[in-house]
Amino acid sequence: MAQAAPQELVIAVLVHGFKGGADTFGSFPARVQAILEPCGILLEPIVYPAYDTRGELITAVDNHVTWLIQTVAEKQARYRELGGTGPVRLILMGHSMGGLVIADSLLSTLPSASLPILGLIAYDSPLIGLNPAVFKSTFDKALDVASKGQAALAALGAGYGLFKSATGKKPSTPDAAASRSAAEQKKAQPSKEVAVPPPAESASATPGSNWMSLPYLAAAGLAGAGAAFGAAYYNRDTLARHWTWATSHLSFVGELWKTDELERRLENVVAAREKGVGFHCFYTLIPAAGSTPDRTFLVLPHNAVLRARFSPATDARRDIDEIKAHCSMFDQSPGTYALGQETARLITEWVESARRGEMGFWRGEGAMGAQKQDEKLV
Repeated sequence: MAQAAPQELVIAVLVHGFKGGADTFGSFPARVQAILEPCGILLEPIVYPAYDTRGELITAVDNHVTWLIQTVAEKQARYRELGGTGPVRLILMGHSMGGLVIADSLLSTLPSASLPILGLIAYDSPLIGLNPAVFKSTFDKALDVASKGQAALAALGAGYGLFKSATGKKPSTPDAAASRSAAEQKKAQPSKEVAVPPPAESASATPGSNWMSLPYLAAAGLAGAGAAFGAAYYNRDTLARHWTWATSHLSFVGELWKTDELERRLENVVAAREKGVGFHCFYTLIPAAGSTPDRTFLVLPHNAVLRARFSPATDARRDIDEIKAHCSMFDQSPGTYALGQETARLITEWVESARRGEMGFWRGEGAMGAQKQDEKLV
């Protein structure tokens, strides 16, 4: 017997978070799709192309919205060509900072209903902030990296001065008296040329490299002073580029410190239910063990209305920290399959509510809903 045509096309767009990529979600999208198929829901999952998580969040949101409008229009046109007459529904799914991207994408398009967004599903998204315990752990690690990075920067400055001395040019230092003292000491010693290689980039120094893996850092922290100077100078352009790269990415995640904006964003997203748009956030939960309490990656809302939109995705692995649980919730966590089931259940509820006219931006438009939707997306 031929299977009945789906009543609608449901597009699920998955957006990764900070420094994520196409592999963030693993086989999770296909798993949810397989669960929904027997329920008569045609789900087409699309992983949003990897984007640069730096600069202002608004830039990522604008690019995402532009891509969404074009992609939904293309999928809708194809659905109509194949004989589909029902509405096209869009569900946005975001992991980590991707949850903020999809939230702002909704809020920027909601007034015009330019996208048929049925609901948002966030996965471990710090919508009102990062758990202070996670931040402290991350900060402690950052301090360790920063101390080593400072050594590299010091070596960079000293190496540059040494190069200037070797070429007969006066080094630029903040303390001229110290420079003169050093120069007088050198007069009493035999002159020796210092060969410094021309500036070049290390083969491993790519924009996404870890500072700890770069040759200049190893040289600054472990090798002799002369080698550190040379290595730092050799990689001075790379070091500068990585500094720019790091600070630009901090601008992106800096949204997590705008507490008032975070709360308003979440309140507005939850309030969008009045306009037919659902919202839910699954967060990683590491259960209490001994004297250690429950641990989460994100801060949970205290407001009961907002808190009701959050539910745990339990990760019972031993000796795992919040960041590892956060990054592996779609593939390595023991709760991965349960998360897929809960996601499919939520989508099913939303789709069935939309079919009854209780959800969806076309709510109240009756049988003309699909036609009006097409007109909005053309």
